[in-house]
Amino acid sequence: MADSLIAACCAAALVLLARSVLGLRRAGGTDPSAEARSVTLALYGGAVAVVTLGLFITLT
Repeated sequence: MADSLIAACCAAALVLLARSVLGLRRAGGTDPSAEARSVTLALYGGAVAVVTLGLFITLT
């Protein structure tokens, strides 16, 4: 159970970070709101990654 939870959190973090990278590549510095959305996704991805690390340390 814990392994699948950690795997799901890792996948969610990777998806958020990948979407932010793609968004930043597409924005190209012309639209500040698009960059802000990408940075927000990157922050959410980082937060999910930190929570996943905490779960991993706590549960193993």
